[in-house]
Amino acid sequence: MLTEVTERALAHTEKPEVLLTGGVAANKRLQSMIRQISEEHDARFCVVPKEYALDNGAMIAWTGVLAYKCGLTIPIEESLVKLKWRLDEVDVPWVEGCRKEVSMPC
Repeated sequence: MLTEVTERALAHTEKPEVLLTGGVAANKRLQSMIRQISEEHDARFCVVPKEYALDNGAMIAWTGVLAYKCGLTIPIEESLVKLKWRLDEVDVPWVEGCRKEVSMPC
């Protein structure tokens, strides 16, 4: 999914570079695929150093705030970490009905 979106973005915007960041930046296969797409679009490819290729803690915490403000809670003993959770499989109810109640910072 990320590769298709990156290719589409390069095709439509003609941006001169791609920067791969976050936890996915540690994935060598993904780096290779995005590098190839970048080369095909004459865009410079950059990736953050591995020690910085981590998930954004503030982004994760803010997602928790949004869920909490929408009344979504989960007992700690029922919580889990799902390392390969696809974004299109995640329920985000605050995007629709609850958004009006949540104060967005921007």
